[in-house]
Amino acid sequence: MGRLKLALAVFMILAISASSAFAQYSDEAGKLYERYLQTQKQKSTHSSTEKYRSPDIYGDTLKQPHGMSDSLLTYEDSLAAGLYADNRQNTEKDTLRVFGYDMFTDESANFAPPEIATLPHDYAVGPGDNLIVNVWGRVDMELDLTVDREGKVFVPKVGEIICWGVTLPDLEKRFVDKMSKSYSGFELSVTLGKIRTIKVYVYGEVKKPGGYTLSSLSTLFNALYAARGPNGRGSMRKVRLIREGRTAKEVDLYKFLLMGDSSDDIKLESEDVVFVPLAEELVAVTGEVRRPGIYEMIGGERIDDVVALAGGSRPTAYLGRVMVDRVGDGDSRKLIDVDLTEKPSDGNFLAMRPGDLVTVFSIDEMHENAVCLDGYVKHPGSYEINERPSVYDLVFYGKQLYEDTYLDRADLIRATSDGTQQIISVNLREVLSGNSLANVKLQPKDSLVIYSSNDVGRKRYVTIRGEVEKPGEYRLYEGMKLTDLIFMSGNLKRSAFTLAAEIARINSEGRTELFHVNLKKLIEDKNEMFDVALAEDDQVFIRSIPEWDTDRIILLEGEVRFPGEYALSYKGESLYELIQRAGGLTEKAFPSGAIFSRQEISQQLERKSLADIISKSAPLREDSNGALKRDLFLEYKPEKMNRIVIDLPSIMSTRGERGNIMLRPGDEIYIPAVPSGVQVMGAVASSGTIQHIPGKKPKYYIERAGGFLKTADEGGTRVVKADGRVLSWGKAKGRRVDIGDAIVVPTEVKKSHDWWKIITSSATILGGLATTAYLIDRL
Repeated sequence: MGRLKLALAVFMILAISASSAFAQYSDEAGKLYERYLQTQKQKSTHSSTEKYRSPDIYGDTLKQPHGMSDSLLTYEDSLAAGLYADNRQNTEKDTLRVFGYDMFTDESANFAPPEIATLPHDYAVGPGDNLIVNVWGRVDMELDLTVDREGKVFVPKVGEIICWGVTLPDLEKRFVDKMSKSYSGFELSVTLGKIRTIKVYVYGEVKKPGGYTLSSLSTLFNALYAARGPNGRGSMRKVRLIREGRTAKEVDLYKFLLMGDSSDDIKLESEDVVFVPLAEELVAVTGEVRRPGIYEMIGGERIDDVVALAGGSRPTAYLGRVMVDRVGDGDSRKLIDVDLTEKPSDGNFLAMRPGDLVTVFSIDEMHENAVCLDGYVKHPGSYEINERPSVYDLVFYGKQLYEDTYLDRADLIRATSDGTQQIISVNLREVLSGNSLANVKLQPKDSLVIYSSNDVGRKRYVTIRGEVEKPGEYRLYEGMKLTDLIFMSGNLKRSAFTLAAEIARINSEGRTELFHVNLKKLIEDKNEMFDVALAEDDQVFIRSIPEWDTDRIILLEGEVRFPGEYALSYKGESLYELIQRAGGLTEKAFPSGAIFSRQEISQQLERKSLADIISKSAPLREDSNGALKRDLFLEYKPEKMNRIVIDLPSIMSTRGERGNIMLRPGDEIYIPAVPSGVQVMGAVASSGTIQHIPGKKPKYYIERAGGFLKTADEGGTRVVKADGRVLSWGKAKGRRVDIGDAIVVPTEVKKSHDWWKIITSSATILGGLATTAYLIDRL
C-alpha cells in the first residue's frame, strides 16, 4: 500500500510538470491568435483607437563586442615589422605611433550607427523590421507590426501582407490596397519603428574579433568600431569585405583619414565578414614633418609619397638631406641620403621598402646675418647686422643703455675662422662721445655684452648677529648706518640688550677695532649722535639680556596638592620652594622614590662626545674573516643619564636646609605614591612584588620569590633603592630592604673555551720555552 501511494505521488508531480511546460508552450504559440480574438471583440469607434502588436521575432538588444582584449602597439611590434634597429635610446622613435589606429579607440570618435537614423530612400524592408501603421478616418487604428522570417506581417481582418524587399512608399500603397477590401473612408501612414538587426563577423587583426549583431543600417566602419578597430599589427589599407565566400570589396581607410572620402564605407548585409589582414609594409617618418608616425604602404610608394603621408615637411625642414635608415642585404643596416629639393634624372625619388625609417632634419638655427646684444640693456636680443653695422648703431645711439650702465668697458665676443672665440674690449664712453676709433665695426655672429656699474664694482657687505629677527649678511650701501642695518634685519628682539651693542671692524692694518653703541639712546631716545656709519665687512653683535629666558617651565607631577607646570619665579628657586608652591606633598606621597630629571644633562654629555670616546675604548676582536670589530661593552644612551639622585625626605624634613637642589628650566620632578612592596626580578623562580616586612634583608625576599636559579649570578645581585641609588651585593646583602626597593638578580655569563686552541697554543709556548732553555744551555 505504501509503494502504491509513493507511485501515485511521483505520477502527480510529473503530470503537474508536464502540464506547466505545455501551458508555457501553448501560451507562446497562441499569442498571435489571442491578439486576433481581442481585436475582434473590440468595437471600432471614433472615441477609441484599436491597437494591435504582432510578436517580435528578434531580440532588441545588440550584442556587445567580445573576443580578445585591447592590444596596443609596442616597441616589439614595430621591431617585428622591421621598423627600428636596436636604437632604443632615441626617445622620439620609441614614441612613434602607427597612423590611424586611434580612429576607432579615441573617446571622441564614434562610428556606431545612430539609434534613430534618417533612412535612405531606397531602404528595403526585411525580416525583423518593426512597422508602425496609423489608420484614421472612419477607421481609427494603430498597428505595431514586426516582419516575420518569411517577410510578411499579419493584419487583423485583412490578413497577411508581403513586405520583404519593398520600400516604405511602395509598402504604404500595399497596405491601402489590402485594407480597402475590408475598410472604407480611411487614410493611413507606414513608418519604421525598430530597425532589424543583422549578424556580421569581424576577424583578423582586430582588437576584439568575433560575431556581432548590428543594425541593418550598419556599414563596414560600424563593424570595425564594434571590434575596436585594427590592433597593433592590423592593416589600415587592405581591409576586406567578404560576402558569400568571396571578396566583395577592399577598403583603404587612409582615404577617409587623409581626404575625408567615405565612399568605400559599404553597407553590410547579414552574414558578411570583415577581415583585417596583417600590415606587411610599414615605414616610419620622424623629424621635421607635420605628423610623425608609422605609415602603411600599399606598394610603389617613394620617399616623397611617404613624406606627404606624414603631412608634408615643416617650414623648418632641411630637404637637401633626408636620411633613410634601411635594413641591408645581410646582417647590417645602411643609411641613404636623399635630396628632395631636386628630382633625379629619371624623375623618380627613392622607392620605399618595409622597415625604412625616414628622418627629416631641421635647418641650421644659427642666423647668418645677425649680431647679439646682451647684458644690461633695455632690449636684449638678436639684431640684423645690415642695419647695425657698428657698436654705436647697435646700442641705438645710447638709447639702449640705462643711466647706471658701466661705460668704461663692454665686451665684444667674436668667433674666429678656426672656431675659437676672442674678446674685444669696447669703451662705450668713447663710442658715445663720437670717437670713431673706439666705434668697432660689427661682424656676423658678434655678441656685445654690456654691464651695469653694480655688476662691475666689488660687492660690499656687513653682518649682524644676535638678537635681531633676521640675522645674517647684508649688502652695504653708500651712507649706510647702524640703524639702517637693524631695520633691514627685522629690528631688535624683545630679548636684545640695548645698553651696549658691539661693532667689530678690521682696520687698514688688518687689526680688529671694537666700538660699543648705546642702542637705548639711539633707538628709544632717537639720538642720532650714537648712530654709527658702517664700513665694509663690519660685524655687528646684538647681545641678549643676561639670564633672559622666556621658557622657564618646570614640570612637577605625582603626589603634590597641585601638580602641573610651573614657571620659575626667579633664578635659583629650589625644589623645596617649588613643592611648597604646589601645596606640599599629599598623604600618599612616597618622597624616597622621587625621580628628578634634568634634560640639559644629555645635551652636555653630547657636547663632550662621550659616545665616540666609549666606542673607541671598546676592545677589538678579529672575526673568522680576519676583520677587526669592536665589542661594545657599554650601551650608551644620553637620555638615560638625565636622572639626578636626590634625598627628598631629607630635603623636606630640614625645610630645604640639607640636600636641596636649585631648579633649572626644563627640569621634571615626579613624586610617586607609596609602593605596594619590594620588587624581585631576574634569575629567580618567580619574579614579582613581595610584601614589605620592616627589617628584612634581601635574602628574605629572594627566598619568597623561589630562590636563585641555577643560572643565577648571585655575586652580581644588585639592590636598587627607591631614590635611584644602586648597591652591590657585598654591601646590600647585610642591610635591610626598604619599601620601594628592587632586587635584581642577573644571569651568569657562561664562557666557552676552545680547548684545542688552548692546547695548540700551550704546545707552541712550551716548545718555545724548550728552545730557549736549550740555547741558554749552549751558551
